[in-house]
Order: sequence, then C-alpha cells, then structure tokens
Amino acid sequence: MDLKAVIFDLDGTLIGAPKPFAQLKNELASMLREMGIPEELIGDLTPMYESLLRISKETGIPFEELHSLQVGLEVARIRNSYPFEGARELLDFLKERGIRLALMTRSSREAALAALRMHGLFDYFEVVSAREDVPPMELKPNPGQLKRILSSLNLEPSKVLVVGDHGYDILPAMELGTLSVLITGHSEGRMTFDVPSEPTFRVENLTALRELVERLLSTYVVVPAYNEEKTLEGVIDGLTHYFRREEIVVVNDGSRDRTAEIARSKGVHVLTHLINRGLGGALGTGIAYALRRGASLVITFDADGQHLVEDAIRVMAPVAEGKADFAVGSRLKGDTSQMPFLKKFGNFVLDAITAIFARKFVSDSQSGLRCFNSECASKIKITCDRYAVSSEFIIEASKAGCKIVEVPIRAVYTEYSMKKGTNVFEGVKIAVNLLFDKLR
Repeated sequence: MDLKAVIFDLDGTLIGAPKPFAQLKNELASMLREMGIPEELIGDLTPMYESLLRISKETGIPFEELHSLQVGLEVARIRNSYPFEGARELLDFLKERGIRLALMTRSSREAALAALRMHGLFDYFEVVSAREDVPPMELKPNPGQLKRILSSLNLEPSKVLVVGDHGYDILPAMELGTLSVLITGHSEGRMTFDVPSEPTFRVENLTALRELVERLLSTYVVVPAYNEEKTLEGVIDGLTHYFRREEIVVVNDGSRDRTAEIARSKGVHVLTHLINRGLGGALGTGIAYALRRGASLVITFDADGQHLVEDAIRVMAPVAEGKADFAVGSRLKGDTSQMPFLKKFGNFVLDAITAIFARKFVSDSQSGLRCFNSECASKIKITCDRYAVSSEFIIEASKAGCKIVEVPIRAVYTEYSMKKGTNVFEGVKIAVNLLFDKLR
C-alpha cells in the first residue's frame, strides 16, 4: 500500500502507566472540592479537559489555574510510565521504510514531551500535536487536530494510517478518510469510557501492528482486463488512492482495444497475453507474478468498475490482521437491492455446486473481489482458464486448509458491468466445467 505516514496516539497506544485515568479523575475532583467548587459543578469529569473548561466558565475561575492542576497530575503520572512492548522496534521499522511519524494526543504538551523524552521516543516524530496546540473544539474526537497534522505533513488522508487505542482516536480518522488501526489489548493508559467507532483494522498490540504494516507494505492488486478501455482508467485511479502503482498488476488478457495502452499510461505494471485465455488464465498469471515479487497479500479486483476500492480495503482487513488466509467480498451479504434476480439465482446455484466440492458454503462464490495471503495463494493450483476459476479458488483453498471468511461488499451495477461476468449460459458452462474438472 502507498503508506506515507503513521500518526500515533500516545497514552494507551505507545505508553502505559500503572495509575489509571479513573484515579486521576478522583484526585482532580478532590483538588477542585478543596478549592470550594460544589460537587454538582464538578460532575464526573468526563472528559477532564472539557470539564475544566466548563467549570471555569461556570465559576469564573481562570481556566489556566484549573488546567495547571490536571497538567501537574499528568506529569506526575508519567514518571511511572513505560513504553509498551515493541514500541521502539515498531518506530524503527517505520523509519527505516521512509514512513513519516506524527503524534496526536489529548495529553498536555508538558506531559507528552516528558514521556517522549523519558522513553527516548522524541526524535522519531516530525509533528507532536498536544491538546494546547489546537482550539478545544478541534481536539480529537473532532477532526480539526488531525486535519492540522495532515496539512503540516502535506499528505492526502488515504496515504496516512492513524493508530490509537480508543474511539476518540478513530473517529477523526473516519471523518477525514484516513486508514486507522485500533489497538485492543492495551489496558493501562486507556480512557475510562468507550465510544463506538469503525477502525479499518484491529490488532491486539504493537508487535501485531508491525506485522500488519509489513503485510500492507507488500500488498499487490491483480486486475484481470479483457477489452476494458471504458472503465480501466477509473478503476486504476481509484486503486492508486491507496496502492502504489508498481504494485497494481493489470493482466491484459489478449484485449483488442486500448486496454494495455491505458494501463501503461497510468504507470502500473502490465502483463499481456497474446491471446485471450479467460479470467482464470489472467488471474493465474497475475497472482503468480505477485508471489514472485514477494507479495504478502494479493487482492483480485475486477476491471469493469463494479467494485469500490473502499470495499477492497475491507476485504483485505481480516487477512492483513492475520485472522484469515482468504477473504471473499460477498455481494449477497451486502446491499443486494441493485442485484438482478437472475444473478442472485445463478449465484446461488453456483454457490451450492461449489459447496459440494469445497465442503464449505460461501454465499458469493463468484465474487471477483478477494484477498489471499501468500501462503494460501501459493497452495492454489488453477486449472480452469475461464469463469469457473472463481469456484476453483474456494475449492482449492478449502482443500488446502486455508481459513476462509466472507466480508460484505456492495457491487456497483451499471449497464456496462451488467454485460460482463456470468449469466445463466455462463453459469451452466461453469457448472459443467467444474464437474468434469473435479471428477476426472
């Protein structure tokens, strides 16, 4: 993937501390009571910074005076903090690969800098954004803080990965369109309340995060293309929002139009069959090439414009996280309102036939949007040159013991894409081909 920068949260993501935030709130509340502030004005101090702004406004006590209490408690807490296992190794790994690093924290600048210097992490970060560095209304979970960092780095959101341990870290990433990772296994340093969010990826710890990033940085996208001059340019443009051009492989399967010319003009890698070998032949060529280039993950993506690149990211997520070997984007588990009845019925029949041979039911066996890890992809032996390859992938992966999962996707049906892919006649041919191929 074309990953240019990683923006980290600090507390609960890179460092932890034995004193929980609940205790910090209690200590701050006690100090406020000693100042004579009524209990009903103090409330539960969630979140603390915004609560102090409110208390200052309601009591007339200068905010700086109240805020200094919180800063003092944070700095004292940091003295007993520690970096989570794998933090420095992860940052070294990212730096070695030329990925820029920034920090986005709700901690005070004094506490954040103290933690970074104490643990030898300060020099890794090009930008450090603490809560005093932005107006209160821009502080995460609002998007303003992240937007300022992106502007400082001069990067498009799709080239950036935001890493945090809480929904407050993920919500601005969702709003601005960056990739995001939620660290789920760090208990110390996590805020005491939850907010719903939908991260791009989830990992347990920083060691797993490094493994995730390694896979993302060696992901190839295989695009089989036969006479796709009408749609190919838009498909490639969409993919380059997230993927490097040299890792997008267009297999020109004997096209008689400008397919190859358009692909080359976009700077992606083009493999050409002199004659049309069919979908299976094109995918076999593209996957074999990606594996020879050292791909950790291989995504297949149709050239007719029916897939959304955001869905490709969703399909790759369980494989990138190491939770599956093979993910299939299922149109039948997503929004099927645009899917014609004949396609639904034909898919169901082919799903049933596929399940007989694979001994596993997949709701959309004919989907062109898939992701394999390299181990699973290398075990799949493609013998079907044409559309039957979609079923063959599932049969071969199942027999090889690959863990297969499905991810809901939405297909974009246009008059053009409706003419592509399988129909009733093709479905009969696929079924017959599978029967002959698998029974011989």
